[in-house]
Amino acid sequence: MNKILLDKSIKITFLIFIFVLTAFCSNKDSKKKEIKAYQENQNISDEEALYGIGKIIFGDTLKTFKAEKNSFGKQDVTIEYGNDRAYTFYTEGNYSERIQLDTVRYILLYAAGARSRNLENLRLSLVKPYYVKEPDVKKEIMEEFEVFRTSISISDLTKIRDWDNPKLVNENKNANNSNVIETFNQVRLLWKIELNELSRIELK
Repeated sequence: MNKILLDKSIKITFLIFIFVLTAFCSNKDSKKKEIKAYQENQNISDEEALYGIGKIIFGDTLKTFKAEKNSFGKQDVTIEYGNDRAYTFYTEGNYSERIQLDTVRYILLYAAGARSRNLENLRLSLVKPYYVKEPDVKKEIMEEFEVFRTSISISDLTKIRDWDNPKLVNENKNANNSNVIETFNQVRLLWKIELNELSRIELK
């Protein structure tokens, strides 16, 4: 009896795994098709296409989007993003590092998807809620803060070999692969950090 139950359990677990994997791959393919549609749609402006691509890549974390045509006729894009939750799964020892690696991942994802729509410069700003101690009322309140902002040009990104390889960002989301880390660190050497308040954040 126990063997039969175990076999059934294994089969059910396997089927769940296949279902989740299929759903994940299907969702990924769907996003690729949506991004390609914005890349190729000549009936909409670059600004509209860049915004549409941003919505696909950042999803619910996209807070504000701004695209401006520069003096060269190219697009400068500024994106504010960040979830609405104050908690994190990162530990205090690697919080700043992982936030920066996440930012690199978004840079690579968005730049690869948007460069065909005349994207020239990209600025990303992380805005998230954090708990702030209020001594007067003797409690913590939650407020949103911009904690990290960086900018980079597409021309700088193209100096990095295979920077637009989708495997760097899609198959290695957690950046545990040495090749991924190497590429991500090259991006960090080229970007300009405009704001960094990560050292002020205390994790509990």
